[in-house]
Amino acid sequence: MTLNLKASVEALIFAARGMTLERLSKITETDLDTVAKVVEELIKEYSDEDHGVELKKVGDVYRFYTKSEYAQVVGKVVKTFYSKLSPSQMEIVAAILLNGPSTLQALNYLRGKDSSAIVRSLHKSGVLTRKRQSNTYIYQLSENFKNFLMVEGVLEQLVEHPEGTKPSSSASEP
Repeated sequence: MTLNLKASVEALIFAARGMTLERLSKITETDLDTVAKVVEELIKEYSDEDHGVELKKVGDVYRFYTKSEYAQVVGKVVKTFYSKLSPSQMEIVAAILLNGPSTLQALNYLRGKDSSAIVRSLHKSGVLTRKRQSNTYIYQLSENFKNFLMVEGVLEQLVEHPEGTKPSSSASEP
């Protein structure tokens, strides 16, 4: 039985809650260009007004997100305690979303000011998780928060950083 490639790619992105083209290519045993064309078809298909979700690329990962116009109705079944993030908190979230897991020092460098209180509050509220690496912590977005981003359309509010501003994760923090 031969599986439909487009349906397979769609199912993989949905089930994994996001995938890169490279991973899709490897799993489907299909060349990268063909997978890229299939993903573009899916993006176009899901942009149609008949769908409540859309396929977006964030970083190198393609993921399905609830369209922002449906966030209010979907919010009735999803906890939305994250929806009141301050602009400073959104800067931290945007920096980690766009640059990947980061140290406090890297976040301070990106923002140009001390971020320790904000990072602490985001960690305490469950937006960030941290992992000890030698004498520092590496902060990343929690799985719950990533799932929240899929529903609320928060991505559209995030400030984009120029290409090549990836912070270093080798610095220590207090």
